[in-house]
Amino acid sequence: MTTPIRFGGLASGIDTDTIIKQLMQAERMPVDKLEQKKQTTEWKRDAYREINRSLMTLRNSAVDLMFSRNFYAKTASTSDASKVSVVAGPSNGNTAIRIESVSDLATAATLTATPLTSANGPVTRTTKVSNLSLQATSRTVTLDTASKEWSLTPPPKSGSLVLSDASDIPFVNGSYAVDASGKVTMTDGSDIPAGTKAIFTSGYELNLRTVKDGDMQKIQVAEDATVDNLISALNGKDTGISVFFEPNSGKLALTQKQTGANAVIEFDTTSQAALGIAAGDASKAGTDSRFVVNGIPMTQSSNTVTIDNMTVTLKSQFVAADGPVTLSAATDTQKIFDNIKGFVDKYNETIDLMNKKTREERFRSFAPLTQAQRDELSEDEIKKWEEKAMSGMLRGDTIVRGAMDTLRGNWSSTSVSTNDADLQQLFQIGLATGSDFTNGGKIELNEEKLKAAIEKDPEQVYQLFTNAESGLLPQIRDAATNSRASITRIAGTEGSGAPTYSMGREMTDIDDRIKRLNDLLIDKENAYYRRFAAMETAMNQANSQAASLQQFLGGGM
Repeated sequence: MTTPIRFGGLASGIDTDTIIKQLMQAERMPVDKLEQKKQTTEWKRDAYREINRSLMTLRNSAVDLMFSRNFYAKTASTSDASKVSVVAGPSNGNTAIRIESVSDLATAATLTATPLTSANGPVTRTTKVSNLSLQATSRTVTLDTASKEWSLTPPPKSGSLVLSDASDIPFVNGSYAVDASGKVTMTDGSDIPAGTKAIFTSGYELNLRTVKDGDMQKIQVAEDATVDNLISALNGKDTGISVFFEPNSGKLALTQKQTGANAVIEFDTTSQAALGIAAGDASKAGTDSRFVVNGIPMTQSSNTVTIDNMTVTLKSQFVAADGPVTLSAATDTQKIFDNIKGFVDKYNETIDLMNKKTREERFRSFAPLTQAQRDELSEDEIKKWEEKAMSGMLRGDTIVRGAMDTLRGNWSSTSVSTNDADLQQLFQIGLATGSDFTNGGKIELNEEKLKAAIEKDPEQVYQLFTNAESGLLPQIRDAATNSRASITRIAGTEGSGAPTYSMGREMTDIDDRIKRLNDLLIDKENAYYRRFAAMETAMNQANSQAASLQQFLGGGM
């Protein structure tokens, strides 16, 4: 709205604008109070949301800690890492084994191929596969729905396409046509019937076996493929082999991705000939690993094996006379302790924040500053004022205090039945609220007692935290979730629309009231200006009459 240009006091000499501004300051007091109320509501909403973010972090921390790996962490060691390494899994018991000897390490099958062009020259990466005498790929495709056109991909090799109906009766030669792109049409313009079969050759294939006595798999390449394309196809994720091309000799070095005697590299006769592999040549076969564990001979296809739930990697051969390699696994007490401590720290941070918010002093004499008040203060003065004004937004808040009470109660209500009477409640393993009531219910952690409990029975510690009915973590998770839901109904979340939570609706209502009052203030201000304008007009008239009278009286003498 454009503010009109006004010139006041021309006749009366009165500073009209200043008078009206002072009058409007009094009139604006209800608007200022509403704006202060809105600001207070926003500060309280933000305080609630800070609590909610902390509860979300606590909930996530509880969920993360519930995974068994956090309570069954294991540490493993080896007496000679250059010969055998070891990694312990969560299900390991505290155990030790001896690798007494390693007579063989597992190896992968390898094969060298020397493909030649049709002119008996060495191949390069750009050599066309069509020059390698590979077997053409035969394809059969069925048309599901009748159509005017049928695109075959890849396109058939020239002269190789044969169409037949659903009963395998070939179509009359010349009744259909196919172009270079693979598009098939009927020469009389009719639809190609549903169920039509297309049999054609397109591209080339190799037949490869990678598992002893297993089935051959087809490795296919396009009609215009190069040796580079063929290498990529052989290196595919499902082939089971990796291929290296040596450009100077034009040779291919093929290696099985798996080790062991059952992992092979075998091609059919046609593929062998195309790749320059003599019929009598066999790949260098893979071997199994052979070793002795606690007096028991073992054979495996890999150098990485699982023994007593430990992942063992054989690195070098050695004989019994060299002495055994001892492997051991034990509970990683420090890791489990650190996992629990991390959760306790996060819980204490949340309780700390809640205590701070509900105990914070409320300075009711420090109301939010109006814009006029801000204009009169420095930035430092504004900051100090608002620190007081924002304090205590949630002092004594029943929702936050209820959430705290629930969370604190979860620790005392946690218990599980066990044969060990010393490991049935959390305080028995070193987790208690302590004797200092001023700490607001924060958990005091006794490191010595907790580590001792973990060493004694990690399973019982795990149950105290994760038992579905009475464990701590499910209770904390549910309590945090429920408290967040209550707060969200009041204060919403970041990005929530105002109508979705009660404080948002309250602020919207305040905005509407402010708008209505501002409209009334504009009318009020305009009314003041009209009155002063009327006074100026009257004074102008009076001045004019006085001047006329003076002129008349003076003129009569």
